[in-house]
Amino acid sequence: MSPARRRSWHPAATVAVLLLAGACAGPAEPAPPAPKLHATAEQWRTDEVARNLAVALHNDDTVPLRVTRVQLVLPSFTGAGVVDKEALLPVGGLRVDVPVPYGTGTACAGESPAAAPSQAIVDVAREGGPTRRVTLDLPHPSERLDRLLRQDCLAARAARSVALTFGPWTSTPDGALRGSLVVTRASGAGPDPVTVAELGGNVLYTLRPDRLGDLAAGAPTVAFGLRADALDCDPHAVAEVKKPYEFPVRLVLGGEDVPTQVTVTENDKLTLDTMLRARCGLPPRGK
Repeated sequence: MSPARRRSWHPAATVAVLLLAGACAGPAEPAPPAPKLHATAEQWRTDEVARNLAVALHNDDTVPLRVTRVQLVLPSFTGAGVVDKEALLPVGGLRVDVPVPYGTGTACAGESPAAAPSQAIVDVAREGGPTRRVTLDLPHPSERLDRLLRQDCLAARAARSVALTFGPWTSTPDGALRGSLVVTRASGAGPDPVTVAELGGNVLYTLRPDRLGDLAAGAPTVAFGLRADALDCDPHAVAEVKKPYEFPVRLVLGGEDVPTQVTVTENDKLTLDTMLRARCGLPPRGK
């Protein structure tokens, strides 16, 4: 064929060749369906301490599934996290929990805030297959998410009203501690009275206030004297306790009960721990 004839090759011929090739290749294979699984939101004691939700993954497929990433999407919370974690989900319904930070509840409008519908985004693959990113709806409504949201909303309300701290500690003749619960009106808070209705200890410490009462209307601060002592001297309890320095307080704000807790400094922790170990005959921390 001459150069001139080669240059005169008609485009229609090219189209015909491509169509013929496509016909010979046959229809494209459909993409495999996404792996089948579902998720629920759980929480165990260790999750409470770390402010995690345990994203419980359930394998609904006929083959093992491998998860590599879990992300929480919680519209009622700020700062929900993502975790890269290898988790094998065997067939047969065995559940695998992946702890993921849930952030801080911020959707606090209304008298009884409820969490919005939420999801978990999961990177998952069948054994030997490609990884797919799937969005799983968490059960809604969720009593657990509602409770966590209400807790954070009440804590935020308390923090807008007062700061709760311990005053200076002194040792008593029997080795316990004297101190005080100091209630300070928060900057910008209204002048209304605030009532401290209850102050509690925990599994390791007792806190016995001399009295409790009001931060009077317009007053900037008030202090309630208290005695702190060891409650449980069992070495295993001391070593394994998850929340050794959480001390619950029940406030009354505008006629409504608001649970919160005392802010405990590192110096407070050291003083309380030293007292407990001395009272219980336990070695100092780290020995």
